[in-house]
Amino acid sequence: MSDGQKSQTLDIVEQSQQECLACRIIGSGALAATGAYALNMSRAHHPGSIMGKRVMGALGVGFLVGSVLRWTKS
Repeated sequence: MSDGQKSQTLDIVEQSQQECLACRIIGSGALAATGAYALNMSRAHHPGSIMGKRVMGALGVGFLVGSVLRWTKS
């Protein structure tokens, strides 16, 4: 196989591996919802230790960042 054919084959494989819009919306939405829930659980009025709330807050922010990265990276 020549270099031109290999390059064309790689381009076709990369195009077929891209996610559809619905998959990106559902995946980003699920990560964002999980992040929002974790941030809500880290609020002061919920029961739990201070350390546990900090962990939940960090997880919430991590899930929200993951949601943005999933949406922007195709």
